[in-house]
Amino acid sequence: MALRRGRRERQQDVSNETHVTGGGNKVVTGAAGRDLTQPVTLADLPGGATGLEAALEQLAKLRTALADHPGDVADIEQCNTAVDLIDEELNSGRPRRSLLDLALGGLVPAIGAATDVLAIAQSLREAVSALFA
Repeated sequence: MALRRGRRERQQDVSNETHVTGGGNKVVTGAAGRDLTQPVTLADLPGGATGLEAALEQLAKLRTALADHPGDVADIEQCNTAVDLIDEELNSGRPRRSLLDLALGGLVPAIGAATDVLAIAQSLREAVSALFA
């Protein structure tokens, strides 16, 4: 049994580079040899991290308002369910606008005439809309 040694080719033109664009919204990184590329996308929300933080801040305010005034809203159970759904979706890493819009749309009738709570819900809606603008 003969062992044959061949010529090993060296990989050339290797570059290690990282490109960061858009306020932390997109990161492209990797080592590229010849025609190899490795794109990685993180948090592809147009509003970026600050937009997400603003939405989460408004959500926390709404949760506090609902806890402080449960008797003032028309349906506290529906409000809490919507808030939990919005929280889960915002923290999912890839929030879906359609699901957020559905949950936010259910909040208005569930809140009813509680104007202070309604104002916070409106601020939350605006913050969520800004994420996808």
